[in-house]
Amino acid sequence: MELKPRGHIPASGSTSTLFIQDTTGKRHLRLDFGFNKSTGQVDYHWNQKGTNARFGIENHSSAGPRGSAIHRGARSLRYGGRVLLVAGVALDAYSIVTAEKRVRQTARVVAGWGGAYAGCKIVGTAGAGIGTIVEPGGGTAVGGLAGCVLGSIGGYVGASWAAGEVYDWVEETVYSPLPDASNPEPADLP
Repeated sequence: MELKPRGHIPASGSTSTLFIQDTTGKRHLRLDFGFNKSTGQVDYHWNQKGTNARFGIENHSSAGPRGSAIHRGARSLRYGGRVLLVAGVALDAYSIVTAEKRVRQTARVVAGWGGAYAGCKIVGTAGAGIGTIVEPGGGTAVGGLAGCVLGSIGGYVGASWAAGEVYDWVEETVYSPLPDASNPEPADLP
């Protein structure tokens, strides 16, 4: 599930905001706002290609009021997410620059972003699966998006904390130096 299409994009752009698609974008279920040839009017509807067996949604099926809310929410997340991404990067860069232990903070930030990515993918996928059971299409979207947001927050916090703990453990571990083998002590000679 993504907020932008894969594969072919018309020259005029896409009027869809939510894309449940395979890696090529050829099989997809997308939430669209525009002229619906099934109803003969402009509305929120599902366009699908090759996903009817999976979701049970016919091409150009009306999405109703919930589809309208999901469409607007997905559009807001697409643009709001970019703003939050830039703000997050700026805050993390600031936290590294002002940290007393910059290497430790850098490790925490890098681990946090990796954990956020993994959390979004894992929890978002689980949420989409659960949402599909509840309501194919709309439930898939809500479950996937909510799971991604929650998973990314949890992944960032958890991975950042773990990286800090590992760094502290390594820093506090006392290593005994080995004797210099190139210059043996006279007592060590036979």
